[in-house]
Amino acid sequence: MKTKNIGLIAAALLISVSANAQSYYNTRHEIGVTVGSGANTEIFSGLADFSTVLVEATVSSIITGGTVTAYYNYGDESYIPSISVEYYYHVNPIIALGGYVAFNGMNRDMYYTWTDNVNHVDHKVMNGEAKRRNISFIPTAKFDWLRKKHFGLYSKAGFGMSIMYETQETKESTDFSDTTVIPNIHLTLIGVEAGSETWRGFMEYGLGEQGIICAGLKYKF
Repeated sequence: MKTKNIGLIAAALLISVSANAQSYYNTRHEIGVTVGSGANTEIFSGLADFSTVLVEATVSSIITGGTVTAYYNYGDESYIPSISVEYYYHVNPIIALGGYVAFNGMNRDMYYTWTDNVNHVDHKVMNGEAKRRNISFIPTAKFDWLRKKHFGLYSKAGFGMSIMYETQETKESTDFSDTTVIPNIHLTLIGVEAGSETWRGFMEYGLGEQGIICAGLKYKF
């Protein structure tokens, strides 16, 4: 009798596990789009100085009426927020593997400053624009530690690379460009998602190329 009861309990458990697995594997894939602020490269770009470009003597002559040696300096930053597209494949009910591609940027006006040595008056003329454009490829693992029909909590961790491209262009076509490739990491301390079984909105807090704080929409299938 006891053996029969144990068999029934085991069968019930197997049916339950099978049903949960079937429900889970109906949404094995997920694709998401995010917008965030405070990406690693965005912070780095804001802290790092632009490469100083020497003002050509001919340009100095046009602007000042004489030949001087001077440098451009730069105005306040304006940012393009971090935009990313991500994909994950769920290998089991807890772990999903995938990653994302992210983009962000920064612009700064370039100013030519010079001093009138006769009248001792400082002059400042906007004469171009400096730009940074960053694109990142970050393979990532996602860990679902609370999964409900319409709600979930998770964390993410990843490691990849970022390509940082700097350009400077002036009205006189004084062009400068430089490309830097750096390693980069991602860590989502906590992510929250809510919605239907297929469409969900989500927010994340952590560090990486999606931003310190980011929000987005994902499709699960």
